[in-house]
Amino acid sequence: MKVRDILHCPKCQGRLEIDRVADCLTCQSDPSHGFPIIDGIPSFLRREEISPEDARWVFEYDEEAEKYDEAVKRYDEWLGVDLRREVIKVLRGITLKPFCRILDMSTGTVAVIFGIIEAHPEVSCEFVGVDLSIGMLRVAQRRFVNAKMEVPLFHSQVAELPFGNGSFDIITNFGGINTFKDIPAALREWVRVLKPNGILLVADEGLSPTLRKTRRGANIIKENWLFGVQPPLKHLPPQVKNVELRWMARETFYVISCQKLSEEELKDTEPLRLWFTVEG
Repeated sequence: MKVRDILHCPKCQGRLEIDRVADCLTCQSDPSHGFPIIDGIPSFLRREEISPEDARWVFEYDEEAEKYDEAVKRYDEWLGVDLRREVIKVLRGITLKPFCRILDMSTGTVAVIFGIIEAHPEVSCEFVGVDLSIGMLRVAQRRFVNAKMEVPLFHSQVAELPFGNGSFDIITNFGGINTFKDIPAALREWVRVLKPNGILLVADEGLSPTLRKTRRGANIIKENWLFGVQPPLKHLPPQVKNVELRWMARETFYVISCQKLSEEELKDTEPLRLWFTVEG
């Protein structure tokens, strides 16, 4: 696998190796930790491990996977926006270095990964996709095959990832975080697997303060409660800096960008980080 160097057991952080006979990934520290590979997609969770809150959304995404993109287009008509163009605009604002490794969380139908390629055609990157929905991952897998791209995909919890510390240069999450049962845990985990000075970019439904005060804003929230969700700034862990909040798509979606602290800054904040981990 292209990402074998960063694969770690999500249970104990032991190194993972492929058992081709059993078609699974096995933890080298604890052999009882084994994870099946289903149709080429390693799976790190069973249905019974998904919380009831998350299971509701997983079931919905599994059911809607094949026609998800068509459903998203209804947002365009309803809100009077072009979400794809708006996402591309945001992605163009990311500074990419050649051969950087990018993790796309809640990757869905991989619109963000293809969006990064369109926004930065001159830069070669290595992509990894993670999703709770196996239905979405199968759609993603088919699209990469059709595009003749090799992109590792993982069926995994958002707050228990099968990667080592500091594995990615950039992490993106466009859509999904509003529905997570434990947003603080997810953000802590994403920052854990982000390299020092790496970039985290999170976007989802959420009206700007200005739009919330208007009749249009009130009607949008009445139609879909997700647009009433506040940006999860308060849930960002203390290991980040340069936090920026803005809105896109006529102020109907928030966009949070930030950086992980540098190695030196992380050393300086070690007591604070330990306190946050224990008390948070």
